[in-house]
Order: sequence, then structure tokens, then C-alpha cells
Amino acid sequence: MSGTFPAWMRSAACRDEDPDLFFGPDTERAGDRLRRERQASAVCSRCPVRAECLRYALARPEKHGFWGGMPEEERAAERRRAGRRAAEHRRAAA
Repeated sequence: MSGTFPAWMRSAACRDEDPDLFFGPDTERAGDRLRRERQASAVCSRCPVRAECLRYALARPEKHGFWGGMPEEERAAERRRAGRRAAEHRRAAA
């Protein structure tokens, strides 16, 4: 990895894994998705750059795939929570 990829990606536990583990097909059945995401989570749990990966995905926002130990829906919920916290902070500062 080089060029357009952040340096931390070279240390990612997923770098030698099949990308399909982290990016399932749109037509994936719920049970298959759950199994795949459990496997992806196991890889993420041993990753030395998990926090960087999650920050990267939340900042983009990376809408597809399993990043930093979180599936798409969890990252979307985290973005909403962060947006609410930021709005509350702005209101409190005003």
C-alpha cells in the first residue's frame, strides 16, 4: 500500500484478508451478513490501528463496509450521536 492510502493502513490486521470479509454484497442474506461481520469483528479486535481506522471511516464518512470494528449501521448511528453532541456543545457555548 502506498500513495493514496493512509500510512496506518500498512499496519492494519485486515491488510492480507479477503476484502469481501469487510464489504459484503448488497444481496447478502441477514444470517450470512451476521456471520461475515462476526469474522470481520474478530480481525478488527486484534488490529493495532483499529482506532485510526474507525476515525478514518467516521471522518469520510465511509458509508460501506466494516471499518474499525463497526458495521455501516453502527457508524451511521455514531455520526448522528456526534452531530447531536456538537449541536449541544454549540448551543451551550452560545
